[in-house]
Amino acid sequence: MKNTMLKAFASLACAAVLAACGGGSDNNSTTTPPPPQPVFTKTDTLVGSGDKAVASGDLVTFHYTGYVYDDTKADKKGAQFESSGNIPLAMTIGVGARIVGWDQGLVGMKAGGKRTLLLPASMAFGPSEFKDSTGKVLVPANTAVVYDIHVISFTTLPSPIPPQPAFTKTDTTVGSGTEATAKHLVSIHYTGYLYDDTKADKKGAQFETSRSGSPFSFLLGVGSRIQGWDSGIVGMKVGGKRTLLVPTGMAYSNRGLKDAQGNFVVPANTAVVYEIEMTGLVTNPPASTVQPTFTKIDTQAGTGTLEAAANDKLTVHYTGYLYHDSVTDKKGTKFESSLDSGIAFPFTVGGNVIAGWNQGVVGMKVGSKRTLIIPANLAYGSSAQGSIPANSALVFDIEVLSITR
Repeated sequence: MKNTMLKAFASLACAAVLAACGGGSDNNSTTTPPPPQPVFTKTDTLVGSGDKAVASGDLVTFHYTGYVYDDTKADKKGAQFESSGNIPLAMTIGVGARIVGWDQGLVGMKAGGKRTLLLPASMAFGPSEFKDSTGKVLVPANTAVVYDIHVISFTTLPSPIPPQPAFTKTDTTVGSGTEATAKHLVSIHYTGYLYDDTKADKKGAQFETSRSGSPFSFLLGVGSRIQGWDSGIVGMKVGGKRTLLVPTGMAYSNRGLKDAQGNFVVPANTAVVYEIEMTGLVTNPPASTVQPTFTKIDTQAGTGTLEAAANDKLTVHYTGYLYHDSVTDKKGTKFESSLDSGIAFPFTVGGNVIAGWNQGVVGMKVGSKRTLIIPANLAYGSSAQGSIPANSALVFDIEVLSITR
């Protein structure tokens, strides 16, 4: 199993920004001029190959590097603030997954092509600051940016993209006390609805709710939930209620969401609406020291009669988390996922993967999904692996794509 870990995406912060004001009636007061804004520009540095070009709705795999716009530089590239590094991003274009500049700027590119985008603030992060998971401001409010884009590949998805809202947070009750930020342990009640553009409140069919049980607790901003939650719950206070309009790129994307029987409850490329109520907040959650019992939890049934066994060759998608005992489903910080790159992982049962995998996938069928809770002695034991500390229990979500015997 790979030991390299995926980089953590910087959170898309949507905090309100207070405008600086000049004082009183003093005629000598001045306002700070906005930073320079370029015209939206696309410059191809390498055209790419093939007859087809990226269109809205395509699933595109690409590398990117972002710079703060600097009008004094010949290439307009100031300080670098983010990069995909060695692992490309897979994203559906035209569904509001990130910024308008990407949705419009990648259209027309071909596989292998490289393009530089000059984006005014209105097509980037607008009046919101762009922060990393610690709250550090990487791109100030109302700041233009430059992106270098390199398209690796793209796929035309089979179904049209339904209407997509802009990502929106609306507080209906403010709450009191400390504001939730990244790595806080938050407890919430939630209800999810399919987005329906014909409804005044945009709420279509309800597909899930926590209201029939206890509040759900998780670590905010560590990649263990959909981006719409990680970005949308930041700033909430205990007792607060908020409505989130979440485009598909910040929700369940082109994979959708299925129930335990494998039926879609959120179709692919569908936006959602969440009603969130924050019931609890722990700003300094204790580190998890518990070693859990090895546990297998089937979350989706598979198909066929072939069940995975020793020496079978499997292809799977997986997501790995550090185990955290204070979290309802025990999924703490995400450290790696094949879904982020879109590249499935092949291995042989009983081969060179951790013992928790070799034991945990036995009996799975094609299409099945299972969550494995793995104590350290069945994972990496006393050895640290990248961002996985020594003696860490782990949680994996695994989906079997194929079995070869």
